[in-house]
Amino acid sequence: MIKNNLSVRQICIIMCVFNAAIKLMLYPTTMAAACGNALWVPVLADTAVQTVSVWAVCYLSSKTDKTFFGLLSGAFGKVIARIIFTAFAIYFALSAVVPMTEQQAMVHEVFYDTIPSLLVFVPFFFFAIYAGSKGFTNAGRTAEVCLPIFVVTAATLVIMGSLECDFSALLPFLTQPASTLFSGCARGFFRFNEGALMLMFLGHFKYKKGDAAKISLSCAAGGLIVALVCAIFYAVYSDLAVVQYFAITKISIFFSAISLIGRTDLLAVYALDIAMLFAIVLNIQAATYCLTKAFGRQWHPAFSLGINALLIVLTVVLNNKFALVQALGSSYMGIATAVFAFLMPVLAWAAWAIGGKRREKN
Repeated sequence: MIKNNLSVRQICIIMCVFNAAIKLMLYPTTMAAACGNALWVPVLADTAVQTVSVWAVCYLSSKTDKTFFGLLSGAFGKVIARIIFTAFAIYFALSAVVPMTEQQAMVHEVFYDTIPSLLVFVPFFFFAIYAGSKGFTNAGRTAEVCLPIFVVTAATLVIMGSLECDFSALLPFLTQPASTLFSGCARGFFRFNEGALMLMFLGHFKYKKGDAAKISLSCAAGGLIVALVCAIFYAVYSDLAVVQYFAITKISIFFSAISLIGRTDLLAVYALDIAMLFAIVLNIQAATYCLTKAFGRQWHPAFSLGINALLIVLTVVLNNKFALVQALGSSYMGIATAVFAFLMPVLAWAAWAIGGKRREKN
């Protein structure tokens, strides 16, 4: 029997570590291209909106111990609940596409001297099929394993980068027009789907007083880490940041000791990639969970296999179409994220209110 129970500590780690790790590949570069030296502003703005969404779901946990599926079933019936969860499954599966293609490109650029065959990325799917068939309990445990790895490696890379950067590149502050900053927020909006993930965690942890604040602050901390990396990245490369891909792998390259001891910073990048992989796979786990709810069957391996089969097809079709993937993510997935990560928490509150009124009538 697949278990989905989580502790608040595990959710906090997911909201901080996985939230940050999945955004440290190409996101800083796209924000540098969109907003110049104000690239950190859209990160903070989108993080603030995301944190509000996460807090809304967490606070709902203090009102009910039901899952999101249970709330929808009680208010609108199981048929509607199953339709909504099928839509969520599609959303989470597609949410894995952009970070998955970024991971593929990062592996090719950072870990290989020449461009390897697409087959080199195949082992990812063996890992994804296995991990995707596991429940949220497994995701919480892997998050606890990733925490020290992420803290040590991210801190190492940030320190190495900050010692060789010029923060004057970030000056003057906010000279860009508001429309430019708003455009940056819109381009990266699809990456902030923690509100949708939090809906899946609803009812799978025991809420205690103050937990909403803990989880929300953890989510905000993840965004602050990304904003810090963005700022250091631009302080290192200035106007050249727009052509430097995979910021987290590049910010430490000018560290003075590297000329003597070699690219030892890549060891930290290798380790950090573990957290990135689990952050990507969490979307597949969430999609699998949604399908089990929608179909009422504990067919986790079959569902995971089907989701990954879809992702394999998309990987082949979209191979060497990196710009197209980013454009589709910024446009269509941005709209989908607005619906599933920000409007659906409102629906969850509505379902709770309707279910409460029905109980009062009975």
